Amino acid sequence: MRYPAHIYAKALIDVIKSSKPEDEGRIIKNFTKLIQNNGDETHSRKIIEETARLSRKNSGTHNVVIESARAMSSNNKKGVANFIKPGDTVIEKINPELIAGTRIVIDDEMQLDGTLKGKLDKVFENI
Repeated sequence: MRYPAHIYAKALIDVIKSSKPEDEGRIIKNFTKLIQNNGDETHSRKIIEETARLSRKNSGTHNVVIESARAMSSNNKKGVANFIKPGDTVIEKINPELIAGTRIVIDDEMQLDGTLKGKLDKVFENI
C-alpha cells in the first residue's frame, strides 16, 4: 500500500470539506483514479471504512452494532435507544452463538457485553 488508509481518508475528507457540494462526484471519481494509479485498489474497502470512521468522528456520530441471540423485543429496543443519538448508524444483527442477552459495539472500539456467552467465557477463562 503506497499510503496508509488513514492518510487517504484524511485527504479525501479535507478536499470534500473545502469544495462545493456539486463537486463531490468529480472529487470521488478522481480519488478513485488516484487509488488505482497508486496500485491500492485492493485496499479500497479499508480506505472506505477508514474514511467513514473519520467522517463519523468529525461529525460526532457513531456506528452502533447491536447483536442479540434473537430478535429484540420492544422493551429491549427502548433500553438500547439510550446509546443511540440522532445521526448514528445502527446495525442490528442476530447471532444465535450469544445464547442470550445483547452485545452493543460502538465504533468497533467500545463494547458492552451483556450476553450469556460473554459471561460463560469469563467464567471458563478463570478456570
